[in-house]
Amino acid sequence: MALELIRRLSEHARDRPSASAFELVDSAGPSPTVLSYKQLHRASQALASRIRRELPPGRVILLCYPNRLEYVVSFFGVMAAGATVFPVHPQLSDEELRTAARRSRAAAVLGKDGAIEVLEPLGIVRLECPLDVAPATEPDLDASDTACLLLQSSGTTGDPKIVQRSGLSVDAVARNVACSVGLTTNDRVLGVVPLCHSYGVENGLVGPVHAGACVRLCRQFDTGVVLSELTSGRASVFPGVPSMFEMLAPTAPTADTDGSVDLPNLRSVYSAGAFLPESVFRSFLKRFGVRIGQLFGMTEVGSVTFHDANADDHDPGSVGLPMEGVRAMIVDSERRCLEEPLEPGAEGELAISAPSMLTGYLREEDDECEPPSMLCDGYFFSGDLAKMDKRGRITITGRLKLVVDIGGMKVNLLEVEEALKSHAAVDDCVAVPVPVSETVSRLKAYVIPTDPACEPDPAELRHHLRTRLSAHKIPRVFEVCDCLPRSPTGKILRHRI
Repeated sequence: MALELIRRLSEHARDRPSASAFELVDSAGPSPTVLSYKQLHRASQALASRIRRELPPGRVILLCYPNRLEYVVSFFGVMAAGATVFPVHPQLSDEELRTAARRSRAAAVLGKDGAIEVLEPLGIVRLECPLDVAPATEPDLDASDTACLLLQSSGTTGDPKIVQRSGLSVDAVARNVACSVGLTTNDRVLGVVPLCHSYGVENGLVGPVHAGACVRLCRQFDTGVVLSELTSGRASVFPGVPSMFEMLAPTAPTADTDGSVDLPNLRSVYSAGAFLPESVFRSFLKRFGVRIGQLFGMTEVGSVTFHDANADDHDPGSVGLPMEGVRAMIVDSERRCLEEPLEPGAEGELAISAPSMLTGYLREEDDECEPPSMLCDGYFFSGDLAKMDKRGRITITGRLKLVVDIGGMKVNLLEVEEALKSHAAVDDCVAVPVPVSETVSRLKAYVIPTDPACEPDPAELRHHLRTRLSAHKIPRVFEVCDCLPRSPTGKILRHRI
């Protein structure tokens, strides 16, 4: 069975060959900055043909690019070949990159030079990503349903896992994002969210391509660049995260007598990835005259709800209604009984069933998947506390997981603690988020030294962690303590820290 997403890309290339698919906004150097649908289709097909010639079917191909045109071509090329695409963050440490490659049994890599240098000694094949290729002389490759997507999760109560989602799951989420956001061929989506994240893949890549929209791609979030895109009218849709909206409002120049800034052509702004404080919603609305909608999703299930900010009965705190084919219910967080969902307005754990949800978690010992423990009768227990009103609109009220948002990036506290405890001077530790503002938090670590008479040097601890963790996972502050509060069974009582 051919993937609908690849078929849609082929149709856009045939019907609107010169239409821009991706435009690199903050480019530097002589590299191409625009990729038309014809060029994207041609380049991805050329890469797909090479993959089929050089690699056995179904192999994992790791992508390690920032937001750039090579990433886009690589993603669709791997999918068109019917292989498994595994995007990872370009700022992973060398050890994190090697671990991701080993755990996924990656056969090849497409990425920046630094990633190539780290992975080639492991026997992983380097592939080149073409951007400008001659017309194909062979028929298109229609990706079969063997195509898969791997994504790294932040983890919940254990180590971060590798989530596997099928090509049909990618098709489903691309349709749902395009339909829920109302994307059309006239839209220009501002692509600031990293494309290696589930949110970025779905809202900055496959959703827009499904609709035939153009993505104005940014390599990273820069307030000046984003404000220029918004105030110039070049962007019509802006998916972001709460910290972006918090940073944009104070830096925007005042244009009108009422203190607001006009954003012409911007028809939809929405937030995901973390809780959107009402104060951020209000300040953005006051400065720009634009309401922020919300989308809810997870690496395991994809984007599953959407709340249109343009709706007459818009509720700033709600993540909206389930998308097409998505079923959601609120259940008691301890009993998790699907047969007894809670009444409207009651708080409980959000359980989700969606056509975009995961196949399973990749096992380390082989290339098979294991069903997640949080999956029951087709529903995934999200670990999020939520309420649902009588109309079915969902509001997220809290989090059961040990995952926090640091600078728009998810951090598993257990992963940080395990890395810190691997230092000889650390006997025990706990990592906690410390709020800096309503949307920004920093990590702090409380450390019990191995030798009470010799406190570990914070600079030495940071150096130790840099070899094991990405920069955003490293605590900003270290505090030495004598003990940590624990329950009778030995679990750390985080709420008392």
